[in-house]
Amino acid sequence: MHMEYADIVILGAGIGGYETFRTLARLLKKHRLPQRILVIDRNNYFTFTPMLHEAATGSIEPGHAAIALRELLYGTPHSFLKATVAHIDPPTKTIQTDQGTVRYGYAVLALGSGVNYFGLADAASKAENVRTLRGALRLRRKLMGLLEGCQTEITVTIVGGGFTGVEVAGQFSYLAAHDLKKLYPDKKILVRLIDPSGILSMAPPQVPAIIQRRLENAGVHFEIGSRVQGLENGRLILANGKTFTTDLTIWCAGVQNYADSFLSADFQEKGKIPVNEFLQHVRANELYAVGDIAAACDSTTKKPCPPLGEAAHRQGAYVATHLAAALRGKAARVKPFRFKSWGMMVPVGEGYGVVVAGPLVFTGFIAWFIRRTVYIFFMPGALRKIKIMFDWALHSFGFRYIIELEDQDADEGPGICPTP
Repeated sequence: MHMEYADIVILGAGIGGYETFRTLARLLKKHRLPQRILVIDRNNYFTFTPMLHEAATGSIEPGHAAIALRELLYGTPHSFLKATVAHIDPPTKTIQTDQGTVRYGYAVLALGSGVNYFGLADAASKAENVRTLRGALRLRRKLMGLLEGCQTEITVTIVGGGFTGVEVAGQFSYLAAHDLKKLYPDKKILVRLIDPSGILSMAPPQVPAIIQRRLENAGVHFEIGSRVQGLENGRLILANGKTFTTDLTIWCAGVQNYADSFLSADFQEKGKIPVNEFLQHVRANELYAVGDIAAACDSTTKKPCPPLGEAAHRQGAYVATHLAAALRGKAARVKPFRFKSWGMMVPVGEGYGVVVAGPLVFTGFIAWFIRRTVYIFFMPGALRKIKIMFDWALHSFGFRYIIELEDQDADEGPGICPTP
């Protein structure tokens, strides 16, 4: 591929990149600006990561958490390139990918983060995660394999008590108490959650207690106070000496910053992109960053933005607004970026959630319903919104999506459990 030029390049199609494109495309059209956007991602779909734990356990279809990027770009003058970023050189404004080199006028880095295994190679190779759609589908295949296998008791261990860990625990505990009894009456799932300091450290103090009590009543066992030190032969080893057997380990502990893999030391700090109060790179104003990869702070409080979907969404909308204003020569009119959370939404299984909005705390079905409704409004297109609403309404009267789809031929043999 020859060297290509793009007025604006958006690298990454997660929540931050998606919102940057959606807002910027609308502003370019509104102000009749001639610039064109090129979206680059290693996948040809946008992923709504907050729903991946539900796709992994069959609560929703995988297609409800992903949208084809070419569908989003249809009817616009903008384009998409499926490629993996190898190196970015801000001084020359070039991006090297496995499909060739792209020059840009402006670029928005929205490449997210990876899974932090804290140096535990055995965990990296043996634990599952729900950070990507592929990871969620791999987890679902592993779960289906265990459910259709011979053992009657399955132990699921969740490492990490942040939002993702709590949401995964909620889904598995609900699966164990409801669908499992109907569809796999001879099976039993034991769910354990491990965290060295307790769950939801970023939440208001009353919320962790509400959620932990809900999960304990649903059968989740908590191991608080020690971190995982190793994962060997189906056994988790904790720093305090305790060991637990595990059939399925799901890693939800921390994120790994990796901007150092495609930027020189002069343009990244500890794997993140240093940005100013306008989310521009501190040494290259044509380069913006949003989401987990950005070392962004609130311009007034100077507090770091949390690694949450809400922050990435708000940053994406802000960068699009600032960039469109810069193209019109009116960037000086845009105020510095502010982040004040609108609230917090945590689903805990099916039909129960916790929503925090200012001083108000909602729990139960209404909180779960609010979160689902917010998700639907986030999705593009009236037809897609209607389809998802109908799918979810019909699904509430049926069972989970538990078809086991293999990506390779099954092993030869009769597939019969040995007689005890």
